[in-house]
Amino acid sequence: MDQSFDQLVTEALAKRLSEAELRCAQLEALYTLTAKELQEINDVLAYDPALKELFEEVKGKMTNGN
Repeated sequence: MDQSFDQLVTEALAKRLSEAELRCAQLEALYTLTAKELQEINDVLAYDPALKELFEEVKGKMTNGN
């Protein structure tokens, strides 16, 4: 019985660990893609000062409700 119990515990722990690691990998991939997209947006805004000014204007309106 001890061997069956130990085997079940080991299998349950392995399943939990694999699920947790999978979730971590998914979140890491999402973070990487989001950071890349943010960098692309920042690059565009840095390239075009008029666009950045418009962005800041709209951001101000959204923040202040004007």
